[in-house]
Amino acid sequence: MEPTKFRESRLSINRLCEQMDQLIENKELDESTACFDKAFGELDELRPKASGDIQERSVKNLTMKLRGMEGKISKLKTKGTTSSSGSRVKNNIEWDIDRVAQLSKKFLEKVLKNMADDSESNVFFGTTGKGIRPNYQIKFKDGQIAWFTGSGHKPKAGPKGQGAKNLSTPFPFQEIDAILNKTGNI
Repeated sequence: MEPTKFRESRLSINRLCEQMDQLIENKELDESTACFDKAFGELDELRPKASGDIQERSVKNLTMKLRGMEGKISKLKTKGTTSSSGSRVKNNIEWDIDRVAQLSKKFLEKVLKNMADDSESNVFFGTTGKGIRPNYQIKFKDGQIAWFTGSGHKPKAGPKGQGAKNLSTPFPFQEIDAILNKTGNI
């Protein structure tokens, strides 16, 4: 990649990291998560364009930096309400099309791949956790259901008990495809 353009991309990611540091310091979970997703998305776009040892090393360093930020974000407490027993209760994530669009491009590409080009399939995102790489369920047009981990997009056993209730409303194949290809009304 041309050095000036590479430098601009690298500086943009570093600015996002500085912003993330400030958000983490202020214990802003949702904002720092959104900033992380944006930075990771930019890194995913930069990674295949890197050429030469210096650019490849720079991409590795940015990856390690973002992994460190991800660790800091994971330690932030989600804002919750106090239950009658006095303990903290986590709020569930509310997924809408705008929040889904904030997931990284690479994450959504893998979700779409797992939807197996079944244009009538729907994906349901898990409503617990931090919403960075949520586990998800895909319901195919033939009625079969498959569960996947959000971190590795690997198939997993279905939920036991409460897990089936911790799902978003369905998002059709076309909506995920539209987000990735920036087509249609999303």
